[in-house]
Amino acid sequence: MHVLSPTVFSILLRVSLSLADTCADTSSLVPFLRAFSGSENDHFYTTNVSEMKNDALAGGVYVFEGESAFLWPTPEPGTVPMFRLYNQNSSDHFYTMSSDEVPEMMNAGWAYDTAPNHTAGYVYPYSICGAAPIYRLFDPTSVDHFYTMDVVESQNAVQAGYQDQGIAGFAILPSANGTVVQSSAIPYLLPSTITASPESQVSATTSSSCANVANAVPLLRAYSIGGTDHFYTTNLTEMNNSVAVIGYSFEGDATFLWPTQEASTVPLYRLWSFSSSDHFYTIDKNEVSEALAQGFAFDTEAQNVGYVYPYSICGASPIYRLFSSFGSDHFYTMNQAESMSAPGYVLEGIAGYALLPSADGQRQTSASPFLLPLSLEVLPVSITLSPIPAFTTSIAIDTGSPSGLPSTAGVQSTVSRHVVLGVTALVAFWIAS
Repeated sequence: MHVLSPTVFSILLRVSLSLADTCADTSSLVPFLRAFSGSENDHFYTTNVSEMKNDALAGGVYVFEGESAFLWPTPEPGTVPMFRLYNQNSSDHFYTMSSDEVPEMMNAGWAYDTAPNHTAGYVYPYSICGAAPIYRLFDPTSVDHFYTMDVVESQNAVQAGYQDQGIAGFAILPSANGTVVQSSAIPYLLPSTITASPESQVSATTSSSCANVANAVPLLRAYSIGGTDHFYTTNLTEMNNSVAVIGYSFEGDATFLWPTQEASTVPLYRLWSFSSSDHFYTIDKNEVSEALAQGFAFDTEAQNVGYVYPYSICGASPIYRLFSSFGSDHFYTMNQAESMSAPGYVLEGIAGYALLPSADGQRQTSASPFLLPLSLEVLPVSITLSPIPAFTTSIAIDTGSPSGLPSTAGVQSTVSRHVVLGVTALVAFWIAS
């Protein structure tokens, strides 16, 4: 197996960042249609309705499963191509945004498919403007690559024998939790401005699985040079005290989360180590236990700094977690460029998912959350449906949700506080060969 070269990824990231002064045109989004062939053991994806109808479905070999994502048919600011290849011997369609993977897969028997410009469409290479992950999985037995934005479906696929190969790219959700929609899906999009109030950025129709965006509050960020410590709190009085008395420097609003538990959210625990002068935040109870055993302690009565999503839902974006062994400091940011360039820090993975403070996750002062509207007028796609059974294995997480919603979120497990989280590391694009 191989990983995407950090050098190549950095170049790709810099190119996309140079283009990402604005978000891609959401009016140009098209559905990423998904079909499956039981006889060929192959998942097929295309934005071309005619290709899906006349080629994939006409012969009865493939069965249409629905609209799995929304992406762009042509290049847009900040986007990169998702290449499409096919292996005739194993009857497997393969999609990747890594130009390094293309020749490697060709050497393994794949070739460019019939898609124009060899691409299935254009996606973001990281989370920006509310784009969510497209999870990539692979079944080595049937030789089938499978792509989904539904984290529960991805975890269930792993239970059924697929391997988790990381994130194929970032696109727009077809539904609040990424579940494939069989027809006329509505993309979960971001508005083009962050100056509006939270209430004005969503439609009157709300989703029972999404937290109430009107209740989102800023997570304030500060840094102590003397203590080499990043500190985060939603409490303005506490922040003012840390700046005026303790000597921290206020750095802005890092993200937006919820002060009390809401639908689908989990606590982001807050701990403190006096010996290492380090604040530590995690949604993983196992990490909490490990941290407590290593000298950390809860430093608030509530034991948490707020509530976040444990996976990408309702347009929530990743909070990247980094660690500096030199400074014994945990650092959290929603800005991918900052996470890649923080000197002396190592990316540990994703701490949780919350609302962006700006289009690219850059910290702000007095920001409004970059939120999702819950409706958008789009042209329907008309296809005769023949659904197949979906994976049904449930992945449990103790959310303690007051709404009584089923706990099916698959949280990326962690090894230790100082180890890279393989499942969530953004650059983990694996090849099974």
